[in-house]
Amino acid sequence: MQPCPPWPPPPPPQSISSAAQDHTNASAEATAAAVSNGGRSAGASATPDGSSRLGLLLAPQGQLSGDGQLRELIQEHREHKGAEAAIWFLPPAVVRQLGLGPAGEEAVAAADPATLTWLQLRFGGAIRPCDLQPETLTQQAAALPPAAPLAAVALAPSGRN
Repeated sequence: MQPCPPWPPPPPPQSISSAAQDHTNASAEATAAAVSNGGRSAGASATPDGSSRLGLLLAPQGQLSGDGQLRELIQEHREHKGAEAAIWFLPPAVVRQLGLGPAGEEAVAAADPATLTWLQLRFGGAIRPCDLQPETLTQQAAALPPAAPLAAVALAPSGRN
């Protein structure tokens, strides 16, 4: 498996009206593609070696998974879509093992570009395309991200008995 190519630089800034029109056009194209694709997400396309073209959101360890919100999102996504949920959390060891990024990086792989864009807006990180086999991800990245750490809460003595 080859490492993923670097994501191209972002396009130049647009006016709000042209950005909204671009989003509307992209949504219409995605909807049309999903309809012609039997309702399956058009975000992932198969490659000759059986891998799928997915999006990958990379960030330093803890940036995506540190507060437990990514865990909740993936859990809800899987409960809603069942076996069709094409979203995986890749801890740093898996990112390193698959050659997807430098040491100390964690990632989320997903077929839906809108999901990755939302996650990037929420958590930060960098999105890039990547060819990965869903079977590999299911075997190595099916676990949920870590749960949120417990808050350090203590009762202060009130001085009353």
